[in-house]
Amino acid sequence: MPTAQVGDLTINYDLADYTDPWRESSETFLLYHGYSRNMSFWQNWVGLLSRDYRVLRLDARGCGETTKPAPGSSYSIDQLAGDAIGLMDQLGIDRVHWVGESSGGIVGLAAALGHADRLRSLTLCNTPFQIPGNIVSTYALGESSQAAALEKYGVGEWCRQTFPYRMDVSKAPPGLQEWYCGAMDKTPKHVAIALHELFEHGNFWPRLPEVSVPTLILVGGNSPIARKEQMEQMRERMPSAKLVVFEGYGHGINLLAPERCVAEVRAFLGDDGR
Repeated sequence: MPTAQVGDLTINYDLADYTDPWRESSETFLLYHGYSRNMSFWQNWVGLLSRDYRVLRLDARGCGETTKPAPGSSYSIDQLAGDAIGLMDQLGIDRVHWVGESSGGIVGLAAALGHADRLRSLTLCNTPFQIPGNIVSTYALGESSQAAALEKYGVGEWCRQTFPYRMDVSKAPPGLQEWYCGAMDKTPKHVAIALHELFEHGNFWPRLPEVSVPTLILVGGNSPIARKEQMEQMRERMPSAKLVVFEGYGHGINLLAPERCVAEVRAFLGDDGR
């Protein structure tokens, strides 16, 4: 994969473009992964979008093959959004359709608030405006905090023990489940702890009415993290938002139902399939 230097980071990214070469221009999707994951979690979306759009994926700060900040380094949601905007600048991309899954959507909200002129649209897949308190305690696995649980078990084993909260296991084949945990296990423990502490304390509820970017909210009706009731409240507070509920699904719809997700995004954008 190519890399780009953005501030203190060497960002690992992929820009797929299988659009017709005679077209004057193609719009770009930016796919931003969730907590302690990497760009491979968007693999199925590339083929579904790249015939008609350029598709940009990246490994976020500390994840995948992007630079791992030293233990004790500070993180902020605005910083993560700025990393992605900086990558766009490096690649000469003016505006994108931002799609974020779970906490990747939280970073998308920060981008929509701080860089509204750089987003054509925002799609949130199972993204809460605040991590529910019961999930925070559940993720601690009986320890004093999630950080303590990550220190005790490591990222991969912690992922296995909490997996049903982040993926609808009734619809996820065993191979997907094992791959998911193995991919997360590649994230250094100190990075996972720092990112958790960042997202645990985030709350975009007060600022949702300020999000002017057209926003599509996709949620599994049974998601324990992005609960349907919370998503309905979210839509009511956002002036340009549409909510689509995938009834019968839990968390992880971007992996479990990529074709339907992309179809909903295309419909939201008024894309007739070209």
